[in-house]
Amino acid sequence: MNAYDMIRSIVPEDLFEFKDTASDLEQAQHLLSQCHPGATAMELRSLEGEKAEADIPYAQSNRALHGFMHGGCYFTVGDTMTALMCMYHVEKETERMLTINASIRYLRPIREDTVRAVARLTSKAGKRLNFVCDFYNAANKRAAQAKYQYVLAEPAG
Repeated sequence: MNAYDMIRSIVPEDLFEFKDTASDLEQAQHLLSQCHPGATAMELRSLEGEKAEADIPYAQSNRALHGFMHGGCYFTVGDTMTALMCMYHVEKETERMLTINASIRYLRPIREDTVRAVARLTSKAGKRLNFVCDFYNAANKRAAQAKYQYVLAEPAG
């Protein structure tokens, strides 16, 4: 099953508007703008099963009260990117990706500029996938690093 078909089978059409003709990347970006990840202002740059990249421009919608980019923004962007990457590994239409573990380390605050998020698949063992997402500031120094673990599973029932 290709990623576009997977997106169509997972995302409820009664809640989201789809583009009729779009690449996986364009369709994903269009859908993200309609839900919580859209508040991060993330802009997908590339999307594949082994690697994905996004930019997170510093914006009013993703900063905390102290003025720095909110830590939840990083976490949401990484979780969203890695979940989308999982779609390239789904083999059955009834499978879904489930986050089973995640952690993040914050290293540098961001109060301006754009953060580059780079997620990569670090290992795959059967239906378990592990990812790392690094977040870089404008000087290309790591601002945070998150790790996500997923399992591809079919709902019981």
